[in-house]
Amino acid sequence: MKHTLLSATLIASAALAAPAFAEDWYVQGFLGYSYADDATFAGNIGGNPNTVATDFDEDLNLGISVGRGFGSIGNGASLRGEIELSYRSNDIDAVDFSGNGAGAEANPGGDISSTFLMANAIVDFETNSKFTPYVGGGIGVGFIDQNVVYGANNNVTIRGDDEAFTAQLIAGTSYALNDTTSLFGDVRYARSFDVTGTRTAPNGTTASVSDDISNTSVNFGVRFKF
Repeated sequence: MKHTLLSATLIASAALAAPAFAEDWYVQGFLGYSYADDATFAGNIGGNPNTVATDFDEDLNLGISVGRGFGSIGNGASLRGEIELSYRSNDIDAVDFSGNGAGAEANPGGDISSTFLMANAIVDFETNSKFTPYVGGGIGVGFIDQNVVYGANNNVTIRGDDEAFTAQLIAGTSYALNDTTSLFGDVRYARSFDVTGTRTAPNGTTASVSDDISNTSVNFGVRFKF
């Protein structure tokens, strides 16, 4: 995972330290609505392959980015690169452990939160108006904090702090208020791969469980060029 973080940092550093053809530095902040896809943690639980399916509530997310533009890449498109730091958290709404047969478990609770450090590349499309649509993608690392509880006495847990390779897709539109300030709205889909935690049973036995964690957010923010 250190290699993942190093790779993301090198990509972002190379982009932001680009040569003289770079045009504008910017900083932006955003706040949004976060929807997490259901996760099914799988592992060898109680001596047999089992799963713990988890449903999530929607919640808020927030983030900041620092970037710079690199000018035209042709056909009315321009390229920019940025480093993003963002945070998302979703409460647990329901849990279904396959080892207990079909049906929801009692007293589901807790949450899964993610802090992302991403290197993004984004392409803006000129429209000869104040509106500028854009698409992009990024790679980086997700720091995933798992705190899932369920059972009659909340005595079954899935806990762990994991660092996972994360990739995301971005699509949105900005609106220029003036030469230095823009409002924007976008959708970001992020997926953290092979997130691993530890399930602890009421008798204290443990098992390693894992799944990919994916999340879609709808964001609104403001960008300042300088």
